[in-house]
Amino acid sequence: MAMCAGDWPRAFSIASKFARLGPQRAAILRAQSAALSPGLYRQLGRDPAAVIEEGKAAMRARFEAMR
Repeated sequence: MAMCAGDWPRAFSIASKFARLGPQRAAILRAQSAALSPGLYRQLGRDPAAVIEEGKAAMRARFEAMR
């Protein structure tokens, strides 16, 4: 799995297509978006790296139990 390998861009890309992401859905989708468009997040006053870290935490919360 991409997440286990530390390939976060691919992990976000894969997970963003899942229909059921539970309460972590928003954070995962924001992280995917921030990874693709960091400039947009900077314009919005958000740190893209922080958004991505939140997404990583959400992915771990959602999928670590499946390992």
